[in-house]
Amino acid sequence: MKKYSFLLFSVFLCAVAFSQVGGTGEDTNKKRKQAEQMYNQAVDFLLKKDYNQAVTQLDQAVSLYPSFALAYLQRGKALFELQNGYLALDDFTKATELDPTIGEAYFCRAFAQFTIDTSGVNISDLDNAIRYGYGEPQAYYYRGLFKLINNDNDGAIVDFSKAVELRPNYSKAYHDRGTARKNNGDYQGAIYDYRMALSYDPKIAIAYNNMGSAKKLIGDFQGAVKDFSMAIELDSTMFMAYNNRGGAKFVLGDYEGAQADFEKTLELNPGYMLALCNMGNVHAQKGDYTKAIELFDQVIATMPAYGIAYLNRGLTKELTGDIYGACKDWKQALDYGIKDAEAYLKECEQQ
Repeated sequence: MKKYSFLLFSVFLCAVAFSQVGGTGEDTNKKRKQAEQMYNQAVDFLLKKDYNQAVTQLDQAVSLYPSFALAYLQRGKALFELQNGYLALDDFTKATELDPTIGEAYFCRAFAQFTIDTSGVNISDLDNAIRYGYGEPQAYYYRGLFKLINNDNDGAIVDFSKAVELRPNYSKAYHDRGTARKNNGDYQGAIYDYRMALSYDPKIAIAYNNMGSAKKLIGDFQGAVKDFSMAIELDSTMFMAYNNRGGAKFVLGDYEGAQADFEKTLELNPGYMLALCNMGNVHAQKGDYTKAIELFDQVIATMPAYGIAYLNRGLTKELTGDIYGACKDWKQALDYGIKDAEAYLKECEQQ
């Protein structure tokens, strides 16, 4: 279950004229006027961010007119702001049932579900939001995010592109389009998008981290180190950036710098086995094979299916003269999907 940080809904309110509310007769008209007053008072409270009072007024409005879809929509917004996510979902659903053409209600339901549990998001809500006129950039953004989470990178790129077309300074849309492009192997396109995201919001630490990762993939390790350093400057707790910078430094031959970064990674996140594996590589490179194998052993004990650890432990064992142990590890690495192990296993056949 993946959760996303809490984001406030845009206040998108107006007084209502009740053309949608049915009913006839003097008593019905009286209730309609009273509900109108309750709704409009709730609008004022919402604009003032007095969500409790807004809920109180909207409770009365839907009590007077249970078929008042817009009141359910706005009450759902207020409840969401009060962090009553599941109650908000109920209200957004009620709004769509009463009036299936309110595009914003579909968007709000999808948005609320994103904050609770992404696995419960229904892409049809985002489709309907756009279909029924809620063509706001965030509707395209969240539909793109849904597609990105579900590995539809091409579809995500299309939606993120529409989001930035509608809102040219939409930094999150640029950033996530960059990630979709990186997933597709378009590393230069990804770097462009991360730069665009940072041009509108220079403090997105994760954008520097991801841009550095894209630069590593095109062989620009010096540029990657600079980007990871910027990510760390903006967020000194980002253990991934230390680990990634350590990897770039390792390739550049700065083993002491790499070791310092991996140590910092493990200080911030002692259970991050990838950094421990990388630390093993540093010790192997420095000739401390016993320590390297000890670290690879720890990684494998925690992550028995981590093929890279077997591959690297095998390489280290080969350096110690333990060819039998090396071949056994390379066979394990291949079994766990590491194709590079095939070349080393050919050496074993010659033994």
